[in-house]
Amino acid sequence: MLMNELSIWLENTPVRRWHLDRVTRKYYSEYFSELKNKTILEIGCGSGWGAKIILKYFSPKKVIAIDLDPRQLALAKKNVQIREIVVEKADATKLKYKDRSFDAVFDYGIIHHIPSPEWKDCVNETYRVLKPGGKVFLDDLSIESFNTISGKIGRLLTIHPYSRMYKRKEFIDYLSFIGFKIIKKVEGPMYFTIVAKK
Repeated sequence: MLMNELSIWLENTPVRRWHLDRVTRKYYSEYFSELKNKTILEIGCGSGWGAKIILKYFSPKKVIAIDLDPRQLALAKKNVQIREIVVEKADATKLKYKDRSFDAVFDYGIIHHIPSPEWKDCVNETYRVLKPGGKVFLDDLSIESFNTISGKIGRLLTIHPYSRMYKRKEFIDYLSFIGFKIIKKVEGPMYFTIVAKK
């Protein structure tokens, strides 16, 4: 699902960059050394700030950062001109990569943009392209996020598949159903953060 102009602007503010950096430092720091010189996929890379943060803290050999929106891809290619980061157009529900290609997959608030039932295809694809023992790092929202005060304001200003968005429990249960082992879970009023292992 493509975003409206305001959604794209919000994705590219200093506040958004601060959030990505904070989540990474606060919840993922114990995995920093584990992914050194590894290959990482970021789905829905937006303007590329997530990929830069991944590179900064995890020191991977390569980050493949994908998005479907041509406007976001143009921003990412402009913002990220680093040898270790490859920006590509790809659909997170139909990944073009081989099975067991990546040591980790990152989602910084993207899967909630994918309506039901297609979001399950995205989760399935994430599982498929991970190597055995690989991890998925998720920081995302659910329909409950949009029942908060800031979420209700967001409903008025941004485009999301509200009538077809997953519930938080449904999403977390599906991770376990397809074979992920949840090793960290932090739930807040807006975002939930998960680390899960294949």
